[in-house]
Amino acid sequence: MPWQLDTARVEWVNETLGDHLSLGGMADLVDQLIEATDEDEIAELLDILADEAEPERVSRWKLAFGLLLKHLYLVVALLAAAGRPIVVDLEGTQELLERQYAYLDRFADGLIAGTVSVAEAGRRMHMYVNSARSSFWRVLDRQMREASYDEERWIAIGDRNTCDPCMDADLMGWQPIGTFAEPGSGYVLRSPTTMCEGLTSCRCRKEYRM
Repeated sequence: MPWQLDTARVEWVNETLGDHLSLGGMADLVDQLIEATDEDEIAELLDILADEAEPERVSRWKLAFGLLLKHLYLVVALLAAAGRPIVVDLEGTQELLERQYAYLDRFADGLIAGTVSVAEAGRRMHMYVNSARSSFWRVLDRQMREASYDEERWIAIGDRNTCDPCMDADLMGWQPIGTFAEPGSGYVLRSPTTMCEGLTSCRCRKEYRM
């Protein structure tokens, strides 16, 4: 790929064209990718379930949705790594993805049991798709550590939907890297474990410094 991450400036550089994309710009690109997936894919996958969540339909839906999530997680990780992921990046992405697969198993069981409606399924699917943001931040965290960055801060979006845990994290300012979880993972602080009230719908971001 012609892009590479310039860790000194925390920006992605196109080696061929000389274009630059800041951390905010890349995070915007990830958001756009996720929003496009929301619009283009979820309705089509819901058609598999039709109006009744029969076991055979649920099985096909879960397989198709699981493949979509895998593709999206990997694409977002590749963006963070400028197309050059290392083994630990793929392992980290797989770890995040397996967490979502465990939730997806229970989601499918709820559809079959009738405790989750097909209408509710669409809302939940958006949250799974949103969780792919976490793979971007998992890979970027690794790159920042290796580039000797030792502090990070949580950047709350600050709109009316921003929850108190995210606002509180923002007010903490600069902290040792590793203090905050990956935005989009459903968590804000690693210890004590603190969840975002919006769960995987969180749109907050992070910044880094040496």
